[in-house]
Amino acid sequence: MEHLLDIATEVFLRHGYANANVADITTRAGASKKTIYSRYPTKADLFIAVITRKISEQQETYAKALVLKEPLAKILEDFGTSLLNSISNPEARALYQVVVAESPEFPKLASAFWKIGPQRSVMMLRECLEKHPEFKGKYPEHAAEMFCSLCWGLSILKVQLHPGYVMPDEKQHLNVKEAVRTFMASYASNSSKC
Repeated sequence: MEHLLDIATEVFLRHGYANANVADITTRAGASKKTIYSRYPTKADLFIAVITRKISEQQETYAKALVLKEPLAKILEDFGTSLLNSISNPEARALYQVVVAESPEFPKLASAFWKIGPQRSVMMLRECLEKHPEFKGKYPEHAAEMFCSLCWGLSILKVQLHPGYVMPDEKQHLNVKEAVRTFMASYASNSSKC
């Protein structure tokens, strides 16, 4: 199945969702249609499996940053760095572009991407904030959304408009540092150090 998803990823990235052909994926993967359709009944299910796999890899990195025993500023710095690293990954960026391009015609894909990607990332951070003793905000989910927005900022748009753009390390570090500083000033106890 991993090989099949590797091939499917290549085909979706090369042709987009609408123009990708499951028969081509089947042939290139050396699999039978019966095998593919028993696991992924529709092309949408196959594409969702492709993006789920990629997002799961990213979210493993996010989860490693969310260690409750660490000071909140350290957790946010590690989590924010992981968020920015994710938009620097060429394959993740390309899959994101396919989802955005195809979303008007295939809203099910956009909805699935939102739930397993950005929404899940926000929920992971929210769960951490709810349990962390330094967090003093009333609305942890909203606070998590605000932190992700502070980190990503206009970088998401820049990446989409300039596919070859890579955020320099110093810019990435500054984005995360300022996001953490701003967040801590608004949502953490007075004893926190930024």
